[in-house]
Amino acid sequence: MIGGGMGAMHFASAIAALVLGAMVLGASKGTVFHRTIGAGFVAAMVILNVSSLAIYRLTGHFEPFHGLALLSLATLARGIVPALRRRPGWLMAHYWNMAWSYVALLAAASSEIVVRLPRAGTFTSPWHVVGVGMAIAVLFVGLGVVVLPRLRRTAMARVAEQSPA
Repeated sequence: MIGGGMGAMHFASAIAALVLGAMVLGASKGTVFHRTIGAGFVAAMVILNVSSLAIYRLTGHFEPFHGLALLSLATLARGIVPALRRRPGWLMAHYWNMAWSYVALLAAASSEIVVRLPRAGTFTSPWHVVGVGMAIAVLFVGLGVVVLPRLRRTAMARVAEQSPA
């Protein structure tokens, strides 16, 4: 069901990214722990996305999920580069891009679960699977639009508490 070595690497990095991303969300921001676990999250996401670009089992060619993997890599870069450079406004760029990266990961994981559930004939073609996966991605974008601004306030308050006066 995993589909060989590439599929196993993809699956393992997905599980690692889900766990590490949840840990980063719950961690105090700006700490060594946050940076260390965050680096692990980024590494897992890079492996996950690069491995996904090598998997063509569903349709046999480039499909929307590959495009989303490229978008995910771009989002990661847009979240990490500002944190490394620390120029004015970096914190918001880092927060928004890393938060959206995790929302996209949750969307992909949900899509994967839904399309792999036994559905006796529900998905009669690979493009049905793509359609369901894309619908779930749209649902998560809507969820992110509602939830992320609220989480941002909490994250920024934590950072403000840790900053020296």
